[in-house]
Amino acid sequence: MSPKKRRPERVHHLRASEQASLLERLAMREDVVGEVVREEIERLVANVDPEEVAGDVQAVLEQLDVDAIMDRAGEDRYGYTDPQEAAWEALEDALAPYRERLNWYHTAGRPELYDAYALGVLQGLYDFHHESDAEWTALAPDDAGEAFAWVLDEWKGRRGTAERQAMRDQLAERCPGWERGLG
Repeated sequence: MSPKKRRPERVHHLRASEQASLLERLAMREDVVGEVVREEIERLVANVDPEEVAGDVQAVLEQLDVDAIMDRAGEDRYGYTDPQEAAWEALEDALAPYRERLNWYHTAGRPELYDAYALGVLQGLYDFHHESDAEWTALAPDDAGEAFAWVLDEWKGRRGTAERQAMRDQLAERCPGWERGLG
């Protein structure tokens, strides 16, 4: 088939690692393509809507499958995994991309985005805890609250008194009662 008649490859046909590699190579280019890619990346990461992040977190947690969690539990060659421990591991895995993004905002020196994204993650955990009827929560009913405390502790270890007060005020409004973690 001639090059003109070949159908172009689609990005969605690539594995995630291939997509990431391609994007990284394009962003590193020193031409107009690289500039456009960098500008688009900046546009995407600079737009943090805490409500949207909260909805994403809640949806991801709602989709955790109790059967998959139970498959993690039980006896294996390394010992025994309690169902509650398996649920916590699944929750940690589900939150890993959000924690990575939080760390990225922090290390990139983007405190306003770090705070907004953290607020969204925290609100998502709060909303999930209070609104979810996901079957897996019967295995570990307190895990969302524990994850909230874990994310909040990580966040507050990187922020000062003024930022903590601002977050406390926002959490009091969005996550009533759970702002206590900010003392």
